[in-house]
Amino acid sequence: MRFSEHFGVTQTADDDWFDPHLTIDTKLFVDPLLLLEAGGEWADAHEQLIEHFVHCYGLVAKATSSTSVSAQAARRLLTFPEPFEVGLGYTASGTSGSGSGDRFAATMADGIATAIAAGLAQPEHIEEIGILNVGIGPDRISDATVNVLKARFIAYTQAIAERHGIPLDAHRVKSARVSLDAARWIAEDVLLPTNPNDGRPVILLPRALLNDLPTLNADDWFDSHFNEDIRLTLNLQVGEAVRKADIVSWARRHPDRVREWAREQTSRQDLHGYDFSADPLGVVQWDQAPVAYAVEHPLAARTVMSHEDLLILVGELVDRFQHFVEQQRGWSLLWNSDGSEKPEEAAQLLFLGLAQPYLRQFNVEIDREVELGRGPVDFKAASGTTARVLIEVKKVHNGKFWNGLEAQLPSYLTSDGATHGWFLALQYRSTRSSVDRVRRLPAVVALTASCIGMTLRSSVVDARKPLSASNIETGNELPIDQGTETDS
Repeated sequence: MRFSEHFGVTQTADDDWFDPHLTIDTKLFVDPLLLLEAGGEWADAHEQLIEHFVHCYGLVAKATSSTSVSAQAARRLLTFPEPFEVGLGYTASGTSGSGSGDRFAATMADGIATAIAAGLAQPEHIEEIGILNVGIGPDRISDATVNVLKARFIAYTQAIAERHGIPLDAHRVKSARVSLDAARWIAEDVLLPTNPNDGRPVILLPRALLNDLPTLNADDWFDSHFNEDIRLTLNLQVGEAVRKADIVSWARRHPDRVREWAREQTSRQDLHGYDFSADPLGVVQWDQAPVAYAVEHPLAARTVMSHEDLLILVGELVDRFQHFVEQQRGWSLLWNSDGSEKPEEAAQLLFLGLAQPYLRQFNVEIDREVELGRGPVDFKAASGTTARVLIEVKKVHNGKFWNGLEAQLPSYLTSDGATHGWFLALQYRSTRSSVDRVRRLPAVVALTASCIGMTLRSSVVDARKPLSASNIETGNELPIDQGTETDS
């Protein structure tokens, strides 16, 4: 359920805020550089952010040891818990997050020490720390930005609530503001909307500040013209995959290039955030068309008590998903306008968008990316304390397709003590390898189930873009192309 849906708000042209999902984090981040472009009330927000880090740079520079007063003060100011109130980040099964917190404060401090040692004694952009340190990614940069500017985002949310008549409740908010002189974060009681799912506060953010990656990131720095000589030496093409550890190593040798590149990006005329209308990652629009479809095509009432009952229900759910994708243009939500595929996560979210309203009718909970010992299973559907089915979703051309069926799913079932699993395969391509995998799937499922002594089911959803009507009328079929399947 979206924030707007719960509170009965219809966004207009005057509403520039991102409408968060109230149960699932959206894998987008606050991009600090976009603060410079936003203008208005955000015009001096970037300056406030940099001021915080200038202070931290000074503390790190003065620190004589990790236990010195300055070092401890720096770590306190660099402790940025994941701001669950905004519903962004990597936590798929909810909006609480694991957070960066204390254990990443030392990483941030080390990143600053590295920047200082590399000659960047004063920060111009906090993203430079992430380019110079392996452990600081877009989520940490975003967390830092939200924490430092949280008081601004709270006021922004309160203004939206007043305009739309959204009820506010008193909430204790950690890190509501910061005192640089005292080197501590201050919790405050503030009025904010309440998330009905967990009773926690909701903080809204402007869409214009959100991105899938910070504009200033390690990969783009390495691919820039500043590093053409390095790529030539290594015989690398622009965009060719390079480990971040290697990029960091080069960045530490050439901190001047990091600073010059960052300044160049700041003056670009084409700075932009995430494209919400195209949604290239499929992380925004996944719960609109599927919900509408579920309302128009309800399932028959029944009681779900046993594993078998739940397995039958999941089978009907998968059938509806297949019909939605293949016959109701659901496939269009899995492809970009340029003909490229959206990531596998887009298919997983689309399935979740359909599963939530269907399973809710039968008091069946579905959780996404549940950690089960050796990694997260895509979905866990559960009714009561005993009936549960684990669901793994894979693109047919995923290089780990067979591993997902023969190793991952059985491992998850064993870790969870479950006995019923479903392997959902999505076919995007007509290559010989894809066609062969689809043909072999039933036999491999049966063999795997026999080997592990568990109940396994599988389904194939055709996610290929359909032929035009003229081709269908002439009886043409999708051609089988040559190719190997190595994409993820």
